[in-house]
Amino acid sequence: MSYLFEATDETRHPAARPDMRDRAAALSQALADCCHPRAARLQARLTGHLDADQLALLRGEVLNLLALSFGAAEAQRRLQDAAPHKLQ
Repeated sequence: MSYLFEATDETRHPAARPDMRDRAAALSQALADCCHPRAARLQARLTGHLDADQLALLRGEVLNLLALSFGAAEAQRRLQDAAPHKLQ
C-alpha cells in the first residue's frame, strides 16, 4: 500500500491558500499610495509565498510603515478599510 500523494501548491506553500493570498493582497492594497522608500520592497515581499507567521510579521511592518508615513490613526484606518474581515 502506497502512502505517497501528489503535493499541490496549497500543501507545498501555505500562502497558496486563497485566504493567505487575500490577506497579502489586502496588506498590499493598504500600501497602494504610500511613497515611503520601503513601500515597494514591502509590497514585493507580500507577493511571495508566505506562511501565517510571515504574514503576521509583514502586517506589523505594514502598520509601522503606514504609521511613519501617515500617522497611527490613519494607519489603522487604512488596514481596516483594505479588508476588515481579512486582516484580523
